[in-house]
Amino acid sequence: MTTPFDDLTAATAPLAAQPLLARTRDVFGFVPNLAVAMAPVPAALEGYLHILRAFADTPLDPIEQQVVLMAVSRANGADYSLAVHAALAEKAGAAPDLVKAVATGGAIADGRLAALRRFAEALTVNRGHVPPYEVENFCAAGYDRAAIVAVAFGLGLKTFANSLAHLAATPVDAAFASTFADLLR
Repeated sequence: MTTPFDDLTAATAPLAAQPLLARTRDVFGFVPNLAVAMAPVPAALEGYLHILRAFADTPLDPIEQQVVLMAVSRANGADYSLAVHAALAEKAGAAPDLVKAVATGGAIADGRLAALRRFAEALTVNRGHVPPYEVENFCAAGYDRAAIVAVAFGLGLKTFANSLAHLAATPVDAAFASTFADLLR
């Protein structure tokens, strides 16, 4: 499948996007393929990077944040983001069995994290129309309204990234490929 993004590289990205791509290089050690896909609209790339930083300031801890981003990506069938956030979850200290369970829909031993994954998936699949029992179950697991807002925030930022990754047929970066391959075994 060809896309309007096939000939886009970090080198051919708009001049206004170059400083933003350099920032992603500083963070990851390379320019992620999804950042390149966002580069035609530098404001979108800048906004996405800003929103990712803001999401890190939610009341969810780093592992919980990655669970949300993985769950949304899984529900959206977005392998690119699933690979990235699986690697970031491991980097944040998530156990490999947790990462695999979130990525594949398997059982999660930690009831609180299982409720988080379930709520993020329900919010995604139901496009925000979550049945009251889902909210009740989420809150019964120890989460509150701030966590509800944080999950909805994570859904919003990942929906943009997942949609663009699909449209651009964004390949998983080599740096995340082995983590992604491990999930599929």
